Amino acid sequence: MISKILVAVDGSECANKALDFALALAEKQSASVVILNVMQLPAYGSSDDPLAYSPSMGGIAKDIRKIHESLLSKASERAAAAKPNVHVTTELREGHPAKQIVAATSEGSFDMVVVGHGGQGRLKEMLLGGVSERVAHLAQCAVLIVK
Repeated sequence: MISKILVAVDGSECANKALDFALALAEKQSASVVILNVMQLPAYGSSDDPLAYSPSMGGIAKDIRKIHESLLSKASERAAAAKPNVHVTTELREGHPAKQIVAATSEGSFDMVVVGHGGQGRLKEMLLGGVSERVAHLAQCAVLIVK
């Protein structure tokens, strides 16, 4: 039985497909859905680097946060329009996407995580590993990858 589903979104078409799939599954299982977005701020050197902590970086971080909050808001609106009877909440985290998705699954006691298959090139995915692949290997719950 599936009662709690985490779906990771990043604004891509694959993420929208993952959201749609998670919502349909949640409706059939009478499960709740948490829509998660992970914002990864650009790294600007070490903690000893004055640019890493300059006041101007705070403005950039706020702008990036607003973009991610907007993305979550759109996903929530999409969910409400598609499946109004499914209980949906949103969560924004900061850090490495795969690590944060996996952390969220264990901290929230999710039965399943649904992620879209990323659109990065095959060579880059082979060298670095895709987010969906890392989540599939590291998560302690069921992982469904939507193409």
